[in-house]
Amino acid sequence: LLDLVAQGRLREAASALIGALEATDSTSGVIVLDDLHAVADARVFEFLGHLLEGLPQNWTLVMATRVEPPLALGRWRARREIAEFDETALSFSRQEVQDLWRHATGQDDPERAGRLHERTQGWAAGLCLGLEASEGSAATAPKDTWHNRRHLFQYLASEVLEDLPGELQAFLLRCSLLAELTVPRCEQISGNPRAARLLEDIERRRLFVSMLDSEELTLRLHDLFRDFLEERLRRHHPDEVPALLRLAAQGETDPVRRTLMYLRAGAWDEAQQSLAEATPDMIACDAGAQVIRLIEQFPADIQAQSPFLAYARGLCVWPQYHYCTVRSVMEDAAAGFEAMGQHDHAQRARAMRALGMFCCGQMAAARQLGQAVRARPMDLETQTLCELLDCWYEAYHGPVEGPGKRLAKVVDLLAQGGSAYLWLRCQTRVNMLISRPGVSAQIQRLIRGARAAAGDGYWSLQANTSLAEAWVFLWQGRIAELKAALQRIEEDSRWLGQPPGLRIRLLALKVNYQVICDDREAVRATCDAIAAHVALLEHSGELPLVYLNVVARASVAIGDWHAVRMHLPAFHVEVDRENPSINMFLRTFRAQLAMQEGRTGEALTTLRELAAGTALSDTNGLDATVRTQLALAELAHGSPAAAWRALEPLIEHVTASGDVGQVLVTGLRGLTELSLAPWGGAASKEGLAALRQWVEIAQRCKDGSLAPPRASAAQDGNLSARELQVLALLAEGRSNKLIARALGLSPHTVKRHVARILDRLDLASRMQAAEWYSARLGG
Repeated sequence: LLDLVAQGRLREAASALIGALEATDSTSGVIVLDDLHAVADARVFEFLGHLLEGLPQNWTLVMATRVEPPLALGRWRARREIAEFDETALSFSRQEVQDLWRHATGQDDPERAGRLHERTQGWAAGLCLGLEASEGSAATAPKDTWHNRRHLFQYLASEVLEDLPGELQAFLLRCSLLAELTVPRCEQISGNPRAARLLEDIERRRLFVSMLDSEELTLRLHDLFRDFLEERLRRHHPDEVPALLRLAAQGETDPVRRTLMYLRAGAWDEAQQSLAEATPDMIACDAGAQVIRLIEQFPADIQAQSPFLAYARGLCVWPQYHYCTVRSVMEDAAAGFEAMGQHDHAQRARAMRALGMFCCGQMAAARQLGQAVRARPMDLETQTLCELLDCWYEAYHGPVEGPGKRLAKVVDLLAQGGSAYLWLRCQTRVNMLISRPGVSAQIQRLIRGARAAAGDGYWSLQANTSLAEAWVFLWQGRIAELKAALQRIEEDSRWLGQPPGLRIRLLALKVNYQVICDDREAVRATCDAIAAHVALLEHSGELPLVYLNVVARASVAIGDWHAVRMHLPAFHVEVDRENPSINMFLRTFRAQLAMQEGRTGEALTTLRELAAGTALSDTNGLDATVRTQLALAELAHGSPAAAWRALEPLIEHVTASGDVGQVLVTGLRGLTELSLAPWGGAASKEGLAALRQWVEIAQRCKDGSLAPPRASAAQDGNLSARELQVLALLAEGRSNKLIARALGLSPHTVKRHVARILDRLDLASRMQAAEWYSARLGG
């Protein structure tokens, strides 16, 4: 055989070997060729091709290789005479890694095992080296999974990298700084015009890469392999790294990765600019905490001096209601931008500072600053923020129709190209103004526009938009839809990690629903939860009082006077004299307490004064609260005619608008008392019918006899329309990539939808979800 090979007679050599194999007594023989990728002589593969053509049926050839061999494998695939096991089949699953961890360490630690699986992606050699476990000995189990990183890198160097051609090694080292490898980006960072051919070679060799579903060839390096390559690049070519990172950052579309590349390169100016551009979108995606972590990676002196970082920090703390911090950092940002000649940036920072001042109770000063901003050129975002400031100012200082008109202008400006972040900014707490003329219609416009801006991403914006819509349901008395919306928003809030800003507003909505249902125990529990959140808020502004007001009003509605007395002192100490609405609510609570304690005259005097001005400062249903309480007080005083005069404007308004929610949240007890009062001839028949209808709605809420929000809710598990589309395709067996392609979404978005579906249906796997769909909706 050796003589035939030496003479180049490979076909004859293969025939001779085949004859020898046929002559053996073996009923099932196996020839194993390990590390076939190490073979460089093309004649070996010519010989193997001849051998495979005539290999006896009772013999099997096994080849282990990192690179697909140059053999006619397509022919064997067509004949179904080949079995292939690639890295996907050979990698360990998460459960198998947990079992391996338990065997190697003698301990059950799913969290650390999960991190090991994520890091290695189930690569067996990486698992073994990462575990550092001696043979079956738990005593030498790893204290740190990656303590043996040096051994792992040595393995990659000796077994993988050093066997590659020099050109490919140099190409890989420089391209390791890229998150995704494409021909243009690799040409840019490596300077090698043969990038296309080298990428194909990398994919053919399966050098720890995965191919992404993209129009152009796009590869992603295994995290471990990329770390190894970058460490080697820094060791052998340290002078090149900063410039290469800058090049990588310039072509990076992901803002977080781009910022991190600039940070690693020490390119502080570029990193600040990149982070400033990325921050608004990241906040709309509920990634404000990640922005803060990026800010903290800058040197301390840059953090202290940079207007870009100050502005980004201010945007991040706004959703946590840290308005005084916003006021402070935006002042620094505006001054820094002005010194740099960045006029538009400075104007936006001033507008944000004015909003922060307003929310800290400095309403007159905020208005003055807002007017100063308006006196200079403004871009779209600054103009929108100034209009929003005026909307809030007029909510407390008039005219009555001011908030509705201003909010209409805000929505008009947003529709001209407002970012997802700006839609989110303008939504916050706008529900407080819903009782003012025209505001409800503008909130609905805001909801529609925000939904369009959110698309299939921007999860925080989506959740906040759902919350705004739920307030509309409340106000319009659509209680069944409100109940379903509350459940969905609760799930969204859990998905987002219970953001404090979203959570406290959700609790405020929830307690109103519970008041309508007259669920007193639930109201008390939710009031306690709100009070606990209030304790964590900045107390230099007005926001704690806004939510204490919600607690006090709900407590009054269910007759929990102990809670009212407990919370009133906080208003005495912290009330901001520039907020007329909070002051009026405080006086209302005092009057209600006076009524409870038998001081009817004192209550009447206060409530009559309040009723004369509630329309001008009507926020959070103030007018409905004052008028129903005044009517009860007048009745207690023996004046049904005066009681009806107090109530009649409210009845007319609710009847005309259909916004029954503002009276339902005053509580079933008070409404029942009004409907059963001895009105004599003071009340109109139509008015009394409206009163009784309100009581009937509240009673049905209490009894739980509301119609379900939709006939199919039990059937479809309250999944959204988009989630049902994803589930239908999942049930067909499609992967996330194929679902994304069919629906025009990103694979990441589909992944989030699948996770939400499993969470909402309380299922553990895609298979269970497919079975659930087939059983209920598959026809």
